[in-house]
Amino acid sequence: MDHDETKTDLPVGALPVVVEVKNVTREFRDDRGNGIVALDNVSLSVRQGEFVSLIGPSGCGKTSLLRLIAGLDEPQSGEILAEGEPVTGTSHERGYVFQQANLFPWKTVEENVAFGLKARGVYAQRRSDVAEYLDMAGLKGFEGAYPHQISGGMAQRAALVRSLINRPKALLLDEPMGALDSFTRMDLQEKLLELWQSFGTTMILVTHDIDEAVYLSDRIVIMTPRPGRISEIIDIASPFPRNRSSAIFVELRNRVLEKFHLAGAEPSVEYAI
Repeated sequence: MDHDETKTDLPVGALPVVVEVKNVTREFRDDRGNGIVALDNVSLSVRQGEFVSLIGPSGCGKTSLLRLIAGLDEPQSGEILAEGEPVTGTSHERGYVFQQANLFPWKTVEENVAFGLKARGVYAQRRSDVAEYLDMAGLKGFEGAYPHQISGGMAQRAALVRSLINRPKALLLDEPMGALDSFTRMDLQEKLLELWQSFGTTMILVTHDIDEAVYLSDRIVIMTPRPGRISEIIDIASPFPRNRSSAIFVELRNRVLEKFHLAGAEPSVEYAI
């Protein structure tokens, strides 16, 4: 298997921008026709091979932003660029992993992972990759199993490599570990790090878990309650692998936690009692 990209040790600032969000605003309408601003003038640049996490209170627009980057939705104003080109729809170059694995229940694990290759007409050339990706995800021996026959953690591994096998420039992760128990979640975090370091794919993760964000990320983007704005971006300048009980990890966690609380400090009708 020939990886298109691998994780590089070059300074992040020297790497090309893969995703650029420029002054994006997204507004929705409720049942009464009232406008609800999900994102307000948001700008963000993510460079090649970065792991960036988006955190913030529920309803702050994290998933809305991810969907805009994926091309699943469009902003009212501003623009989103992928490698300098406007995002006008979905693309295999921006993979998307949902909170639930969303595997096709009538297809085996192997068939699910191969689906994108077949849809793009490149399965014949890359058929051998399927077994290799499954092996990397720790799914060797489960190729013929159906989604209902494997655990939630294994299903999410399959979902990850189903997206990665398309060799996306960026992988967008919408709380893919949120529904898992703590042990399975930590196991999947380790696997995600392995795959990220192996492929060098740009990762953008939506999470509510501050420990998860500190453990995985190069940068953490803290968003405010609705309307969603970027409150602060924190660099996590700690080498991998990271020890969750180390002094530096605890210090980083506390720093992010403090900023997170400050970002959500403004009163909001949504949270009023």
